[in-house]
Amino acid sequence: MAVTRMNKHVLLFDLGGVVVPWVGLDALSKNHGLTRDAVIAKLSASEIFHAYEIGACDDETFLEEMIELFNMNISPENFASMWNSWVHPPFHNTLETLAALKSKYIIACLSNTNALHWEHLKAMFNLSDIFDYAFASHEISAAKPDDESYIIPLKSMGVLAADVTFFDDTLMNVEAAQKLGITAHHVDRTVGVLPTLTKLGII
Repeated sequence: MAVTRMNKHVLLFDLGGVVVPWVGLDALSKNHGLTRDAVIAKLSASEIFHAYEIGACDDETFLEEMIELFNMNISPENFASMWNSWVHPPFHNTLETLAALKSKYIIACLSNTNALHWEHLKAMFNLSDIFDYAFASHEISAAKPDDESYIIPLKSMGVLAADVTFFDDTLMNVEAAQKLGITAHHVDRTVGVLPTLTKLGII
């Protein structure tokens, strides 16, 4: 059942680079002497990485794949700790701002994430305190920019594409949302979503 408020417009947020800093790509780039684009290309070409992102493989398989992919001399347990350490605490004042916006909007998140990161995020803060709806790629079995990753939340919330404003730090995801009729904005991953919300007059 959709949440009922005076203003039923939905603000839909990515998490990494929007609500919380995620420095994994930069860390892998620095640690392995690769460009950021080269790291993205490696991950994009990995069937296991994609499978993990949509909940189609377990933690152990994913960790072993990453260790092999980047030729790391590290145990799966230590890499799991490193993997989670790349998700930093939320950008300053962001959680408080989103919680305050719940009086005017339906607040939701849509994140390409995975089991390890999701549990790490839930240990950081209570998702239900901030978001009316929380959609994780590994739980809905669909990842951005695939159409289904947007359609599932729309159906679950009982809203139309025109009822949603979406924020993401990956341009490809923003453009995919726009093609479905969702108003979408590209966020600077180095500062998070608050400057964008300010520019739009939402806060």
